[in-house]
Formats: sequence, C-alpha cells, structure tokens
Amino acid sequence: MKHSGQLYTMEGIAAGLIMLITAYLVLSTTSVYTPGDTHITDMQLEQVGSDILRVMDTQRTLTGTQSDLQTLVATSDSSRTFTSMFLNQYLYNSKVIAKETAVGSIGIQINASVWYQRQDGSLWNYTLATSPSALGSFTGKEPGVVVTHWVHLETRPTQPTSISPAEWARMRNEPQEVLVEVDMWKV
Repeated sequence: MKHSGQLYTMEGIAAGLIMLITAYLVLSTTSVYTPGDTHITDMQLEQVGSDILRVMDTQRTLTGTQSDLQTLVATSDSSRTFTSMFLNQYLYNSKVIAKETAVGSIGIQINASVWYQRQDGSLWNYTLATSPSALGSFTGKEPGVVVTHWVHLETRPTQPTSISPAEWARMRNEPQEVLVEVDMWKV
C-alpha cells in the first residue's frame, strides 16, 4: 500500500465536502430586494387590483342579488360611481389599507373598460370609468398594470352614453360573460 493512494483519497473526500458545502450555501441564501426592483411593487399593485375586482363581484347577501360589480356593469354606471367605489371604498379605505401595503403613499389612477361580444361574434369594448385626473396624467415614467375579471350578465346592459344606439343594438341580448379590464398606474 502506498501513501500516495491514501493522499488522493483524502483529497477527493475534502474536495467533495467543499463542493457540498458550497452548494448548500448557494441554495440556502435569501434574496435581498432593493428599491430598484420595481417589478415587485407592480406585482403588488396588480394583486391588489385583482382582489378589489373579486371583492366587488362578491354578493353581499345570499338571496341571489347582484354583486356591486354586476350592478355597475349592467347599468353602465357613470364613471364617478365605479371610480369612487374602486378607489375610495376599497383601495384608499383606511380599514383595508391596500394602497399603503402595496404601493406606499403614491396616488393611483384607473381607466376601466368592458369587453363584450357582438351578435356576429366579434368583440367590442366601451369605457366604464376613468379617474377624474387620469386624463393626461400618464407620464410613462411608471409602468401600468392591467387587471381583469369576468362578470356574468343575464341580459344586455343599459346603453352607455358613449356608444351609439346602432352599435349598442349589435351587442348580444342574452346571458353572457363580459370582461372588465382596469388599467392602473401610479402618478
């Protein structure tokens, strides 16, 4: 038996242990997110917006009444009511504190639209709501997020003032799912 064989064996075991310890340290380290990781706040904003739409589409009673979101879409409600409910009742509500936990004290603007299916099968949309100060406030400095939610309607909603009667007559007048799409961005 030569001593050089034992030396190579001990050297191999030591190298193997070093590789295992290095792999353990690399895999067990935590990631540190810095303020430069803006995609994290965008993901938080998107999650908060999605949660708000889900809560708005939850019925308040079990008696089969429509949810707030169904009512707003079915009546093609004015921009003020949807914006007030989305921003004031849910996002900026002091009991919910969604804005502070997601995006700090930055103001949020929204633009909501509804996508529906025409009688010929094509898709069309109309604006449901826009923040009062949203027009012209998008600077392009901060990326926006889009949140969507499907809403079930039994009949065609009432006609919004922004759409002509001829165009509105092309919408299917039967139960269908419409897509509520809300663009959100920080100012």
